[in-house]
Amino acid sequence: MSKIKFIKHILVCFLFFSLVFSCATSKNVKDSGNENNKKTEPVMVYYEGELLNIFFHAVIARPEIAFRGSRRDHYREWFVTADEYKKILNELYLQDYVLVDIKEFYTVTYTNKIKTIKANKLLVPQGKRPLILSVDDLSYYDTNRRNGTVHKLVIDKNGSIAAWTDTPSGGEISYDLDIITITEDFIKKHPDFSIRGAKGIIAPTGFEGVLGYRTQANNSKSDGYKKEIENAVKVANKLKELGWRFASHSYGHLDMPKVTMTAFLNDLDSWDKEVKPILGETDLYVYPYGAALEKQEEKHKVLRDRNYNLFFGVGNGYGYKIGPRSEYIYLTRRNIDGCYFRLFRNSDKKLFDIDKVMDKQNRGIK
Repeated sequence: MSKIKFIKHILVCFLFFSLVFSCATSKNVKDSGNENNKKTEPVMVYYEGELLNIFFHAVIARPEIAFRGSRRDHYREWFVTADEYKKILNELYLQDYVLVDIKEFYTVTYTNKIKTIKANKLLVPQGKRPLILSVDDLSYYDTNRRNGTVHKLVIDKNGSIAAWTDTPSGGEISYDLDIITITEDFIKKHPDFSIRGAKGIIAPTGFEGVLGYRTQANNSKSDGYKKEIENAVKVANKLKELGWRFASHSYGHLDMPKVTMTAFLNDLDSWDKEVKPILGETDLYVYPYGAALEKQEEKHKVLRDRNYNLFFGVGNGYGYKIGPRSEYIYLTRRNIDGCYFRLFRNSDKKLFDIDKVMDKQNRGIK
């Protein structure tokens, strides 16, 4: 073999082995990267503790209006601000709470036309605690609009849920000033806060429409009434698509134990006529004022006969009771608002560090 051929042979061998080494190294790096990128699936367990159930009202987008107006005491007591709500979600997240779907909590069966309701254990990641979130009165009442909440929920040009507030310039879209959009954004940033796509329960009334749309019958002669209903249906369907559930909070927000049977039935009929076509069927009933009907069998049976299965009151927010003959389940919810801040700020039973989340400046608290 000539010297030149020998050198060429050496070069070819060198290039071949270099290529093989390079490929092997690349594969090892890639495989190593895949190992590092693999997410460890959480170990799922059935939760043995008590289910926590909390609720809010619409959040205050502009505390400088709500907390300084003529109704400032009302808003300081029963509402939280958008910024407070964001901080509360983060505190709950850091304490290993996770949102679960209320529909996973119970099972309804029929045997010979007899209904039986059973409570289920909830499957959550090991070390996590299940949480049911609900929002009352999300109809964006005119009084709330004037006192610093957004005006309604809308679907933006990208098909996402957003909030809208009327302004002199024609209105503004926002994503961080409403309880629904804030929750959606938080879950996008912390997807492990929601188990199997769970969000929360929206419990509106109907006497001033739903979700910010004036769909009530006394508005039927106004211009654009049919369009209001159409838009409300679109928003409701979008929310259901995102994982939100709907409950009835009654049509007129009446104190149900105190009203006559006639007024009670009229309220149910108004919901069925005006709200149900927009939101769809629901078997969840949230008592106005937390005023329960379990001790008034005649009224309670009317609700059961209209296929309501779960009933929500107000209390410490833990646990549930199964009714006689397993026909229904009653749960208490803990209100999270200025009242809760005031009562639990210095309590060792508080759910989170209230001083961390509270807007002391706007609330006038030192």
